[in-house]
Amino acid sequence: MKVCIVSGRYPATEFDSAINHKVYADTFGYSYAHCNWPTKEKNRYLNKMHYISMYLDVYDYIFWIDDDAFFFDFEKDIMEYAPKGEAFLSICKSPSYKSLKTFFSSGQFIIRSTSKSKEFIQQVILQDLEVVKSWWTDDLGYFSNGDQDSMIYIIQTNPNFNKAAQLYDYKQFNSRPENLFEDEVHRPLILHFTGKVDVKKNNYLKVQEKLKLHSSLVPDKFLKGYNLHFYKKPRKQGFKEKLKKLIKWLKP
Repeated sequence: MKVCIVSGRYPATEFDSAINHKVYADTFGYSYAHCNWPTKEKNRYLNKMHYISMYLDVYDYIFWIDDDAFFFDFEKDIMEYAPKGEAFLSICKSPSYKSLKTFFSSGQFIIRSTSKSKEFIQQVILQDLEVVKSWWTDDLGYFSNGDQDSMIYIIQTNPNFNKAAQLYDYKQFNSRPENLFEDEVHRPLILHFTGKVDVKKNNYLKVQEKLKLHSSLVPDKFLKGYNLHFYKKPRKQGFKEKLKKLIKWLKP
């Protein structure tokens, strides 16, 4: 079984997730591809589909993980959730306790390499999002205007793909930082930082600071042997925000 973990974004990410993804891939003997180049897509969310399609012919399975998502449990294999039967896609719901929800989250998913899955990826790329938006209903949750909405639309409206996806509870591999400390606390396999940029960054720093982790969020015992150019220590949470408030207060 040939597996590749694929991630990245353009413009380049500000998270140290590439280290995290690479160490996890090494731990389980998987390949890793970090993609950070532009495509010809006007909608940047669709870049991920082009990145995935580059590797889908080479591997049996691709695990896509967003640049703002991190493996957290380095002793659990993500491929336990590989799609079975007729399905070629394993994907998680969004957290049930959130007021802002989506039918599922395309932040991370496993896709099996088949003729159908390749066709699916191409349909997602070509899908007119205006058509999806006019079809969208409130029960499907937040419309993100990206690949996620196209995936949902195609799975729900195209009979060829109505058995494409196995849908998992968010706790399987779509946990959030608050699941470590506050809401529905559990041990995540994957920690996904979502929301506005400032919220993401604050939560990212909070996890580093509280758990005394490297900026890659990889436990020290798994980092042994890697020649890291430098070791980033967690910065005090909220420093930038405090500085902005001070500058604003000092202005006449």
